[in-house]
Amino acid sequence: MAQNALVPVYGAAPSQSPQVTVRSDLSWREQNLSSEEIAWLKLHPQLKLGIDRKFSPYEWIDTDGQYTGIAADYFALLEQRLDVSFVPVTDKSSWSEVLKAARNGEFDLMSCLVKTAERDAYLDFSEPYLSSAAVIVSEQSEGYIGTLDKLKGKLVAIHRGHFTNELLRRDYPEIRIVNPATIQDALKMVAEGRADAFVGDATAASFVMKQEGILNLSFSGHTDYQSDFRIGVYHENPLLSGIIQKALNSITETERNQIFDHWAGLEISQNGVAPEKILKISAAASLVLLFVLYWNFRLRRSEEAHRRSEERFKNLVDTSDGIVWEADYETFSYTYMSENIVRILGYPLDHWSEPGFWQDHLHPDDREEVIRNATENIKHLSDYEIEYRFLTARGDIVWIRDMVRVVFERGKPCWLRGLMLDITDQKVADILMRQSESRFRELIESLPAIAVQGYDENRKVIYWNDASEALYGFSRDEALGQPLESLIIPEQMREDVIQHHQNWLEKGLEIPAAELELQHKNGTAVPVFSSHVMLRSDGDRQEMYCIDISLREQKRAHAELTRMAHYDALTHLPNRRTFTDRLRQMMKTSDREGKQVAVMMIDLDRFKEVNDTLGHDYGDLLLQGAAKRLLSCVRATDTVARLGGDEFLVILANISDIAVIERVVGNILQQLSEPFILRDNRTFLSASIGIALYPSDAMTLEALMKNADQAMYVAKEKGRNRFHYFTPEMEAAAQQRRRLLNELREAINLQQFEVYYQPIINLDNGCVVKAEALLRWNHPNGLISPLDFIPLAEETGLIVDIGNWVFAGVVRQLSAWQACFNTDLQVSVNTSPVQYQHENCSTFNWFGSILNHNLKPASICVEITESLLMEAGKGVTDKLLQFRDQGIEVALDDFGTGYSSLSYLKQFHIDYLKIDQSFVSHLTPGSQDLVLCEAIVVMAHTLGIKVIAEGVETDQQKQMLQDIGCDFGQGYLFGRPVSADAFAEQWLETRITDISE
Repeated sequence: MAQNALVPVYGAAPSQSPQVTVRSDLSWREQNLSSEEIAWLKLHPQLKLGIDRKFSPYEWIDTDGQYTGIAADYFALLEQRLDVSFVPVTDKSSWSEVLKAARNGEFDLMSCLVKTAERDAYLDFSEPYLSSAAVIVSEQSEGYIGTLDKLKGKLVAIHRGHFTNELLRRDYPEIRIVNPATIQDALKMVAEGRADAFVGDATAASFVMKQEGILNLSFSGHTDYQSDFRIGVYHENPLLSGIIQKALNSITETERNQIFDHWAGLEISQNGVAPEKILKISAAASLVLLFVLYWNFRLRRSEEAHRRSEERFKNLVDTSDGIVWEADYETFSYTYMSENIVRILGYPLDHWSEPGFWQDHLHPDDREEVIRNATENIKHLSDYEIEYRFLTARGDIVWIRDMVRVVFERGKPCWLRGLMLDITDQKVADILMRQSESRFRELIESLPAIAVQGYDENRKVIYWNDASEALYGFSRDEALGQPLESLIIPEQMREDVIQHHQNWLEKGLEIPAAELELQHKNGTAVPVFSSHVMLRSDGDRQEMYCIDISLREQKRAHAELTRMAHYDALTHLPNRRTFTDRLRQMMKTSDREGKQVAVMMIDLDRFKEVNDTLGHDYGDLLLQGAAKRLLSCVRATDTVARLGGDEFLVILANISDIAVIERVVGNILQQLSEPFILRDNRTFLSASIGIALYPSDAMTLEALMKNADQAMYVAKEKGRNRFHYFTPEMEAAAQQRRRLLNELREAINLQQFEVYYQPIINLDNGCVVKAEALLRWNHPNGLISPLDFIPLAEETGLIVDIGNWVFAGVVRQLSAWQACFNTDLQVSVNTSPVQYQHENCSTFNWFGSILNHNLKPASICVEITESLLMEAGKGVTDKLLQFRDQGIEVALDDFGTGYSSLSYLKQFHIDYLKIDQSFVSHLTPGSQDLVLCEAIVVMAHTLGIKVIAEGVETDQQKQMLQDIGCDFGQGYLFGRPVSADAFAEQWLETRITDISE
């Protein structure tokens, strides 16, 4: 046997599966097939089998992906006979696709289908190996239909590809037919009231109703059609057709009965066989009525067939929950009752032959109406169906559905035949469903923020809650009775909405939930998330409910988020992201049209001063005012954006004349230089502007913005309130600057820094009492001046780490000198304003370092600049006062070059003023510089501050400084900056105390 052969799959655990008898003799084909047929099979050990994935119980693919069902069991037997593998092709999503593939010859054979004239053109059919009646199934409340004539003008669901489609259209053109994709969909349409009836295979319908738990359907009529299922072989394989027929003929009656008995008696639940969870009502209705119909209309073909069917029918009835009975037409006394009535209702069989027994055990509230209804229908020779409550022998109450038919012989009524079904579970389920729907209605009516509209099958409004009135503007009185589409559906959507509605009613295609823009009474758009449910009213009419959740706030929030993502929150100008998008687009336009694009980088001069002095609220007002002025200076096609802080960007597009740029930039400088009135304050600004052009200055967006930024810094360095175009020399300088910055980051780790010391002399006695620590960078390419790298370190923040390294080195060196030379030398350390403003700068680490090295705090002097005093915020003030409190002295460097306030000198307890060398270098008797120096000395001494003169290079300068009372001198006259070892050798080891010697 082939390795991948199918095995019977029964849908139950293996221990529960019936054992189908199969022949294990693998020589069957050698004994029964011709040599030509055997050779063909050897050449084709695997055969492609076309199947219906959803045609239970005949065949389907289960949740484990296995081919299962009645047909699958037959093919398992065929595999054993023929020693081949039948490989089910499972990639077709619908039966229609399977039939199309069969026409194209994609399968070797088809497993289970009815022969039709159209299919006969491409398939060779076997003799029937399965048969089942085509029946009518309807909602139980519809009663007994009987024949197809009663369905004329009705909507009937038949799944696509079923052979009855062709026959009904031919024989009953008055019947309206709808074709859902599967038998499951077709039955659900009937169960949900979207179709009047189902016509199709009885066995499959019974199985699906059990499997899907469809409780409200029943078999309600018969047809003259029968499903004779055959195997179809592709017509180009005539040998295979004969092989299949021989193998089918070899299947024994015992094997057939075992397969049939297994599938006929199997109850289905979601987890397999579960007797305690059997869907009793659906099983009984489908099984018993199926065989009643079959008994009445199909099993009279032969005496032997009738006998076997009757015996099988009796076994099925006695094990089901459907009670079959017969009664005399004249007396209504029961002449036959199936034995299962004892199990179901509890009364012995002989009780039912007693006159009036059935009537006496009807529920008292139902008795009169039930007897009247039955008598009236029997009198008029009408088949009927009735539901009532019945008292059991156990004392409980069950609901019964009694389906009664008048049976005629020789044209006269002679007896009644009926089927009683216990529908208690269904009634309970129905009550629970109605209670659930009622609670749902109560719930949606109580939701004030959710708009709910109910409408009937004609789309007329039947329900309109307060939230709908608030959302759409129509009052309840205005809305009720009106077509829903005429109220809230925009005109361009109405046709689609009506079509969706009809598809839902007629084909079961639910309307998908979606975001929509509906319409307010005043014509404005109303964004909502809309979903739909279908309910039944008390009168069993279909009611649709549309549940709308307003998305106005969400849309508003989304718009705000979008605005925030693309625009600056303070100035409402485009942000960097939007700016770059627009610039990229304008660059593409420039490529097409051959015109230039100008990018301006604008930095507001003195903004930080205003922001720190007046506060951030005033700073925000200033930025908003600057943004408005910038917008007033550009064309409508240009873009103004805020980059962040006090930096703005401008794009000027379609530039064919440089004069356009000059005109715009001139307007900007003039507008920004006008005073800003911030509440009660007049504030003045200026701007530094860098300009780069595309494509002449750069070919990429990033390079264009970078070049504009470089040009802006050049403008700022040249005095502010001006603009500057980018030049290639700037790019070269920028590259050099970037290289220097990268090397600067590594300088500390590579120990390339070194501290030099320059002596400071007491001018009264010539003693070296102080020294200034000066940083040097021993770069591999040579010594680099602090003037070249300190501004870069300040700009990038590296000055903080460098400053800490210098301070720590000075403390260690000074401690070593004091230990060796017992000197009271004081060392001055330069500090940058950036160090005081940086959050990582902690002066407490400096204090700790001094104490850890057993130094007096006064042995360190911190030098600061005038600009630091002028811009001192609270953080700077706190650090300077900490120096004072800890005993560290403070010197004000380069005094006279800035705009220091005398109050600052007193406030921060400045210990030393250092006169800038620009004054000292021009000292001559009677010069203005001498007068100025003398004034500084007098002022300082008056405030208790000592004075150090920088840049002393001649004896004359030294003498004049002594004459005006200057305390200390520093310069090349006394000594150049030298390394620590050289300083110790020159000034400490020799104990030089008088430079005059």
